[in-house]
Amino acid sequence: MTNAEFQLKILQTGQPVIVDFWATWCGPCRMTKPILEKLTQEHAGRVDLWEINADENPDLLRQLKIYGIPTLIGYNDGKEIMRYVGAKPRNELKSLFEALSTGGLPTAHRLSNRDRFIRLLAGSMVVGMGWISHHSWFLLVAGGMVMFSAVYDRCPVWKAITTQFKKIAAK
Repeated sequence: MTNAEFQLKILQTGQPVIVDFWATWCGPCRMTKPILEKLTQEHAGRVDLWEINADENPDLLRQLKIYGIPTLIGYNDGKEIMRYVGAKPRNELKSLFEALSTGGLPTAHRLSNRDRFIRLLAGSMVVGMGWISHHSWFLLVAGGMVMFSAVYDRCPVWKAITTQFKKIAAK
């Protein structure tokens, strides 16, 4: 399928569409497939699911700037409204289907306070071990990364950097 054919098909559909770019050899694709099929049945008549084999459509993937699979792209009224890369848990996929069926946007899933605390605690412990073991740079960096993973979505510097990268990627 060419990009022009794909865009025409998206514009001609009368309802929201989730396009699943997958491959037969992709483990995460196989994990999400039954979840997507079940959610498609639950939202029948309100949201369509199109499955496009990445191996059979490399030009389309390149034109849509898809660099990893599985990639799910949600379209409403012919416009891309969201994109998920990688396997997602059922609750995120369900919120995507529900948002598209009501004309809204999917809600962002954030870490729970419990998960944040666990990551901060684990990261602090690894940093502590790095400090005690004669300033092991590997442990200090690894612990810092674990700690940052607990707060990255609240970090204004991280948001500014990723916003700039998204603008560059969109060009």
